[in-house]
Amino acid sequence: MHDLRREEWEEGAVAAVAFALALAASTVRPEFALPLLVGGAFVASRAVLAGWRRWDLFDRLLVEPDAYAIPEVRARGEQEADMANRRSLSRVIRRQLERGDYPRIAASADELAALAEELLDPRLVLDPASAVACSRLLTDGVTSPLFNAELPAEDVRSRLVQIRAGFHARDEVPRKI
Repeated sequence: MHDLRREEWEEGAVAAVAFALALAASTVRPEFALPLLVGGAFVASRAVLAGWRRWDLFDRLLVEPDAYAIPEVRARGEQEADMANRRSLSRVIRRQLERGDYPRIAASADELAALAEELLDPRLVLDPASAVACSRLLTDGVTSPLFNAELPAEDVRSRLVQIRAGFHARDEVPRKI
């Protein structure tokens, strides 16, 4: 993660210098302006690629409990597990249950309603990886078996069990998933 961030910043700095030189060259030595501009655009695209690779890696690490040893991943997971986000996820569940747009949500209504209650319970702590899994289950139309009919329907129950296993009482030692 650190290396990708450094690469992103370095490539971005080189691209900025190339663009500045292209601008300066357009008045002093116009024949150098276009090559510098093209070079700057190429290096800028490499910076964007490094940023995308970093984001993709970070996104994949968020659902891996062992990755929470990385401070950045832990901070983001803890943000997902805080009470403000949990209240928001509970509202999403209640709204989806009221609307009844998706058959898989209706089929899992009791478990989802129980999850909504657990999310609101301040006596419970939610494991960060479980909070990320919950967020993705409720908001990601591509990877969520609640919304994507191409995924197996039985995945809904297994994800709900996984998420609910991430709760523990405030004074209790968290369970390993």
